[in-house]
Amino acid sequence: MSAMSRVGGGAVAAGVAATVALFAAGCGGGSDQAAAKESCNGKTVSIGITKSASDAPFYVAQDKGYFKKQGLTAKFVPFDSAAKMIAPLGSGQLDVGAGAPSAGFYNAVGRGVKLKIVADKGSMPKGYGYMPLMVRKDLYDSGKVKSIADLKGLKVAEPAQATATSNTAAVLLASGGLSYGDVKHEFIGFAEQPTAFMNKAIDAALITEPSATVAEQRGVAVRLGDPPAFYDNQQLAVVLYGGKFAAEKSELGKCVMTAYLEGARDYVSALSDGKVSGKNADEIVGIVTKATGLKPELYRTIVANYVNPDGVVNTESLRRDYDFFKQQGWLEGNPPAVDDLVDSSFAKAAAEKLGAFAKAGS
Repeated sequence: MSAMSRVGGGAVAAGVAATVALFAAGCGGGSDQAAAKESCNGKTVSIGITKSASDAPFYVAQDKGYFKKQGLTAKFVPFDSAAKMIAPLGSGQLDVGAGAPSAGFYNAVGRGVKLKIVADKGSMPKGYGYMPLMVRKDLYDSGKVKSIADLKGLKVAEPAQATATSNTAAVLLASGGLSYGDVKHEFIGFAEQPTAFMNKAIDAALITEPSATVAEQRGVAVRLGDPPAFYDNQQLAVVLYGGKFAAEKSELGKCVMTAYLEGARDYVSALSDGKVSGKNADEIVGIVTKATGLKPELYRTIVANYVNPDGVVNTESLRRDYDFFKQQGWLEGNPPAVDDLVDSSFAKAAAEKLGAFAKAGS
């Protein structure tokens, strides 16, 4: 697994001037939207993706023409992991990307990499625990591990050290009276964890979908803990803007966010009871599975990740994980505070443009 300066005064002044000019020309109530679209027309934006299910809002926005609606051409740039987007985002080679709050992320910003956290991309409110704690099935069936407290001294996998998943693990372990250090930590990518269970290389794991369902279907692991029951609405993935993009291309950033939130709202409208099974689910399943290569029947079965329809980031969760990283000694020097990295202005502007969210069929 795997921020944010204010918009430059010159950019703001230019945006205001354009709006005033259009208003004076008799554009009426639609002047703000007209000015924004004019500034975005014909522009190309590079967006980093990992071809994962959590990229769904981007795929939906692309497939349904929401970027084009804003006058944009969205160029998707594939990455093996979100962590590999950090450097090109900071250098301006990539405009938009994704990230998982981690000690490495904050340390990179502390070393001068300019980034902004601008929207929710994956969170876990009640019913959407898409990263469950799972235990090897033979350990569960034998009675050796029936509760979280029974994990003491056993090998528990995470995707990498010092990520938000580490604090998920700490919170879950604490619910069983254990500290983070009471288990042996193994660092194995989510996609490799089902095989690690099968080979008995690990005893338990925090594992995201679809790997969690794959492990379950193979009969090698069972679900032991649902994170939202212990840590409600943890912020696991966020949309990032490169610092230069956020500061110097504010109107373009708003156009990108408007398209992203239109896609996110269509995605959320297709959710029901923690799965992509609600109204218009067939459309969303078709778009996402075509983009990711996931089998439609598997995608319909997994616990879906949630995305806030207004892009709201759970900054309280980010602070909670940040404090855990600090307690563990994983932060270097003096990295910036969470509140200095979150810029909610793009999501707020986009949500206002789109109006209040009403779930399809409600």
